[in-house]
Amino acid sequence: MESRDLSDLTNIRYLDPEKAIFSITEGGLLTLQLGNEYFAKVDLHQAFPFSLENKYISVRDEEGKEIGIIKDLDVFSQQSREAVEKELAWRYYAPQITKIIDIKDEFGHRYWDVETNHGHRKFVTRGRDEGIYQITESRILIIDMTGNRYEIANYYQLDTKSLRLLEPFI
Repeated sequence: MESRDLSDLTNIRYLDPEKAIFSITEGGLLTLQLGNEYFAKVDLHQAFPFSLENKYISVRDEEGKEIGIIKDLDVFSQQSREAVEKELAWRYYAPQITKIIDIKDEFGHRYWDVETNHGHRKFVTRGRDEGIYQITESRILIIDMTGNRYEIANYYQLDTKSLRLLEPFI
């Protein structure tokens, strides 16, 4: 019996770093040159955005059809890596919360007043632990009611007041 790769059994198409060239257009779109095929706009979806950020990235065309998978971004050319990283930073944009000024719990919603690495923000989440996701022991993802994401990379590094305000919800 001949040895087969997992991709043979699952119909996964891993993109060859030698043939797949990613770039960003002047208009800010991510493009892909894949051998003789050219895709004027591609979208990226991380399979494991919190644990394997540079591995197993689905590349899809404008209709959402998967073109292939980036198995490991680190083996692609610098140009391609930079283009993909720029697109991922935009797609998975999540300001880092550095300080919690206040959290008010009213009428089944939480009203957050925070400082982030991108400035002061106010947002609302649903009450009862909705919208707060503990990713690791110290890393938290918060998704507000409109789908915006905020991250606390390590809540142990927050100041005492911020930690006191956050603790009831984690």
